[in-house]
Formats: sequence, C-alpha cells, structure tokens
Amino acid sequence: MLLGLGCSDRVQHTNDVPLRLDPDQLSFGVSWATGGLVERTLQVVNDGRTSVEVSWTPPGPPFSVADPPSVIPPGATTVTLRFEAKIAGRYSRSFVLHELGLPDLPGAVEATAKAIPECVPSSPCVTTRFDEVLGVCVETTFPDGQACAPGSLCVLGATCQAGRCVGAEKVCDDGNKCTVDVCNAQTGCEFLPAPPCPGDGVCQVGVCHPDTGCGLTPAADGLACGPLQTCVAADVCINGQCVVRDPPDGYVCGEASPCEPEARCQLDQCVRQGPRTTLSPTWSFDSLTSGNYDAGVVATYYSDLVLEPTGALTLGNFFQSPMRLRANTPASVEAPNGASRRCILWNGRLVCADYPSTPNGRVTALDLSTGAIVWSFNVHEARPDFAALADQIFLARLVVQGNDRLAALYEAYPRTANGNPGTLCRLYFLIVMNGSGALVQGQQIRDPLLDVCNHPHPYGVAADSVGNLFIAFSPSKTVQAPLVPDKPMLLVSFTHDGVFRWKLTDFTMNGGELAVARGLLYPENSDVVLFAATGLPAFQLPEIGGRVVVSDARLLTAPVAGGSTLSGYEAGTATRRWQHVLPFGMSFWSEPLRLASWQTSKGERTVALTFVEDNDLSSFQPIRSLRGIDVNDGREAFTCPLNLGSTRSGPQLFEVANGSIGVMEGAITGAGQLGCSKCDPPFAGSEGRFFSLPLPGIGPAREPWLGTFGGPGHDHQEEILPQPTGPTAPN
Repeated sequence: MLLGLGCSDRVQHTNDVPLRLDPDQLSFGVSWATGGLVERTLQVVNDGRTSVEVSWTPPGPPFSVADPPSVIPPGATTVTLRFEAKIAGRYSRSFVLHELGLPDLPGAVEATAKAIPECVPSSPCVTTRFDEVLGVCVETTFPDGQACAPGSLCVLGATCQAGRCVGAEKVCDDGNKCTVDVCNAQTGCEFLPAPPCPGDGVCQVGVCHPDTGCGLTPAADGLACGPLQTCVAADVCINGQCVVRDPPDGYVCGEASPCEPEARCQLDQCVRQGPRTTLSPTWSFDSLTSGNYDAGVVATYYSDLVLEPTGALTLGNFFQSPMRLRANTPASVEAPNGASRRCILWNGRLVCADYPSTPNGRVTALDLSTGAIVWSFNVHEARPDFAALADQIFLARLVVQGNDRLAALYEAYPRTANGNPGTLCRLYFLIVMNGSGALVQGQQIRDPLLDVCNHPHPYGVAADSVGNLFIAFSPSKTVQAPLVPDKPMLLVSFTHDGVFRWKLTDFTMNGGELAVARGLLYPENSDVVLFAATGLPAFQLPEIGGRVVVSDARLLTAPVAGGSTLSGYEAGTATRRWQHVLPFGMSFWSEPLRLASWQTSKGERTVALTFVEDNDLSSFQPIRSLRGIDVNDGREAFTCPLNLGSTRSGPQLFEVANGSIGVMEGAITGAGQLGCSKCDPPFAGSEGRFFSLPLPGIGPAREPWLGTFGGPGHDHQEEILPQPTGPTAPN
C-alpha cells in the first residue's frame, strides 16, 4: 500500500468531502510485448473546498502508479498510470483510492500486449526487423556482389544480387538411364527411380538397363496373352511370343472368383466346379434412419470410413457425430472425445484432425481398440508464432510421408480479417512431425494465389514412396463445406522433412485430388501427367485423367457413372493398351475405382474393382454387380451379382481389405440432395449407409496407387513396394 505523505496539521479533513475518479475504468489498448513503457492518465476530482489526505492500493504488475499523490487538493489532480509488459497476453487489474472515514474508490485498468512476430528474412541477402510503428517486418538489402550462403547445395558460387542469393546451378548426372537426376537443396544430387519402362502389351515386358535405358524382355512362360478360345486352344506366352497351345484336361480355364468356383477343362469343355452365388452384406448401418424421433433419439451423421486390413470399419463425419471405432465388429466403441474433422490410419493407429475438436488445431493418435489418446500435437503450443497471425487455426489435410513422418496442413483465418467468421481469406501452415507426434519442422506456405480472399483450399494432397509431399491448392466455388474447387491450381512440393522443392501455377486447371506413382504425378481434372521430381510435364493423355489407379504396368482412369468404357494405358506413357467396353444395356453404376489382388491358381493377379448395373428390360429393377477387370489386358476377370437391398445411390466410397470390402452409399445433404464426391471434405454433413461385403480371395493390391486417398487407410501415400533386383533393375 502507498501511504499518504502529507502533514495532517496543514490539511483540514472533513467527512463530507467527496472524491471521484475520472475515468474509473482505464484502458491502455493494444501494445507490443517488448517491455516498452505505455502511460495513460486519469483525474482524481475533489469536489470539496479542502484538501484531502489519501492512500493507494496500486494495481499489480505489469501496471503501476507513477508518483501517487498523498494529498488531493480541491479540483482535478492528474495521476499517471503505467503499463510495461514483456510477455504477450491480456491483462486486467484493480486499484483502490482510500480516503479516511469515507468509502474506498475502486478503479480498474486493462491492457493487451501482442507478441512481436518473428521476422524471417526472405533471403540470405537481407536483414529484417519488426517496425512497431508500422506493425510490419522491414528488410534491409545487402550490397550486390557480397558472398552469401544460399541454403542450398544446388547453387554454386552464390552472391547477392538485388536482395537475392543467386549462383550457378549444380549439374547432377549419375550416368544411369534408369534414374531421374535432380538436385535437392538439403541433400544435393538425388537420383530418383525413373517412370516404368513400357512393354508391348502382349508377351514382352518393359525393363531398364542403366547403360541403355528402356528395353524389352520376355514375359514368364505360360502367361495368358489372349482369351481362352476353348479347352482346345489357349493363347499363352512362350519365349516372349504369344502362341496357341492345347490345354490338357484339368487345366484351369476359369479362375475362382468371390462368387464362383474355378472352372476346369473336361473333354474339351470348360466346366465350373459349382454354382455361382449372389454376394450380400454381412453387416450394414444406415445413419439416415438411425434416429427415432418419436423416442427422442437423434440420428447420427456419418459420411466417411477408414478400413483396416482386417475389414474393421471406423465411421466418421465432419464434426457432426462422435466417431464409431470398428463399427462392424463386436468390439465397436464410440470415440470418448466426440467428433473429428477427418481421420487416417498410421502405424496401426487412428490419427485424427482437430480431435478433440475444442480447441481446433490438434492432431491426435487413438488406440483403435479403446479410443484412448496415445499422443496429441497442439499447434497453438508448438508454434505460438503461427497462432499469433490467426484468429483461428485448424486442420485442412493429413498426409503420411512414411512411418516416421506425418504432414499436417493447417488452415487459418488471418487476423487482418478482424475476427470475421465468414471471411474467405486464408493462411496456410505446414507442420511435419515424427512418429511420436513431435514437431520436426513448421513453416507458412506463401504464394500470391493464397493471398486472394476466395477461400483457397488444398483440394489435393499426396506423398510418394520416399516421403516427398505434393499439395494442390485452388480457389473455391462454395463458401461452406463441402467445398467445390475452381481454377487456377497451385502445385507445391516439399521433401520428407518439409523443405521446399518446387511449385507451379496452372491457370487452366481446376483443383482436385492428386495421385503419385513411380515418379509421376497425376492431378485430377487434367490430361497432363507431371514429373514428380520437377513438376514439369511428362506426357499428355488423350482424355482427362480424373481420379486414377496405377499398377506397375498400367494406368487406369476412373469410369464415368452411366458410361460404358474404361481405358488402360501403359504406365509411364500415353499409349492406350486396352479399352474395356461393357455389354449393351450395362453401364458403370458409380465412379470409384480400386485396385485389388486376386488369388488365382496361377498366382496373384491385380484387378480393378468397380460397380456396374444392367438395365435388363425384363426386370423391374436394374441388376447390380461387382466387376473385376484385369489391369494388364482389360478383360473381364469376374462379375458377381449383388443383393444390397434398398439403395439411395451407387457406391460413393469403397475400400478393399483382406477378404472383404467396406462400402458407403446414399450419403445425402440437406433437402435430400446427393452429397458431393469431388468436394473436400466429401459428403460433409451428410448421412450415409455403410456395409461390409465378403470377397473371398480378394485383398489389397501390391501396386503403387490403389485409388483416391492412397489406400484403405486414406493415408494419401504411394504404396512402398519391394525394389526390383537383378541385372536389369535400376541402381
């Protein structure tokens, strides 16, 4: 307490002399947390005719009263209060003016101290400081010709030129024609696997030799190279040539499928060893009809699934309902902390964006059996400098870069939007974390396209087999989720550890999902395929690529619902190897396409799974089937009839597990409209129907890109496959 210092024999005190504070609530406004002194004044008004002795209980730090008066004469006395904060935050304190014999006069002060933003130099040729008056970072440029450290092993003899560190480009060449030679800023020269060499589509497969590049070698003897004509003649590869041979009795002339036993040659006839069956769901759940409004039970909202290799399905949505872990098993459990934005599978755990959802900005790994939190990353705690730039920061996408790296792409409302929750301005931050959810690297992603307030959004994300990251941004046609992409598209690439690699802008292309496989990048809504190492065009397809699947030998573009053709291209080229045409009256029931392995008598084959319907005029209802198409030659592998009960749409999302698939259909949004499959997040806020369909002999394919989102766990990463060995393998 500060006591009055006046002499009582010189000051007459009367109990009827009133004092008042003007104002009694004093604001210091907003200042920078630099320890600088901010002063404000108030008046102590004595409305009486005599001076009054007083004492003070001052506000606590970081506030103080400068030279508090102990005697208040008649009239107004100016008192100075000070604020001096070194730590960012919002502060409020109270103080009291005491007058002998009269009630205390309370007052209050409040102030906000903002953290000084970190000023990161835009190049090694500038220094930077924060100007507190202007509220911006200000750079000072070094003289031209001054030596500089470019921060890149790909730049030699660097000097400053107009504020930029420039030099000669490092040339990388390992003399190996089976690699793409590029320079990485942090590691120097990298020699990445080149796109696969094309075969002839019959009995010659593509191989690469380091000295001569692409060539051909004979396919394995006995490989089918054409349709089985009869059990008298079969087209097979022998010594690299497609020849006709007479198969013996017992020869498997028709492979076992999920709905049919195998067929064998018997006296020149191909005979099935049992009847065909119709596939029916072993489990189903319809979130649209899950409520009982008469009983006060509210329906759940589910429109997303994550599939484990065992076939266990986890259901989620865009914050509407608590996640249901392993919903199709007896061990089903509700996530204890409510809903999430979206989830993926990583290292045997469910990793969710913005979970728990309050506050936003957390990436959390959950035990799939119990829903218990294993670890959680909070961007507000790990990077307060990011949070200082934004009114709200939350997750946009998660991407697996390997078992030791996870990329989290954060979206934020900039503070310049003045807290407007409807702003279409955005900031983006990239966080790379390790396998335990700890920060490895963080940075703001900057580009003029992202500065335009048209809700720029990352509609496509992917990572290749070595962890290089690719992000496709574009403006949005819609304001709220689910978001619809517009043009132009900005493509940005980073390394496994979040170091910038390259970027490009295409003003003719809409944004969309990405696929990456064997050194090539496939943007949705484009017919141009890019080199993943550089972003430069590799080749152009004769059709818009859409959402693709990629095997070691083939590239397939997703079918068009209602269409009747599906094309297969030689992987790494624009050469069409086959076109699968559905019989008259049949059409593709939906657009999703997935690669799966099919166990046959001659080993494992890769098939593309899709759904078809036959509008048979003799039936009141279309006949729906699951169709398998051989990726190498485009022939029908099998077609299994389905009994799915009442459906609201074709399958909108499905994934492949060992011996089963998980399917979602009927996800709708307000007023009964079908959800948006090519939005982000797809089908947000809608109610889907889910089911598990048994598929004996079917499992996830061992191929680079199994379908949209990368695979059943939606990890967005190219499958990591065993490297080829032998004299023709790339070094």
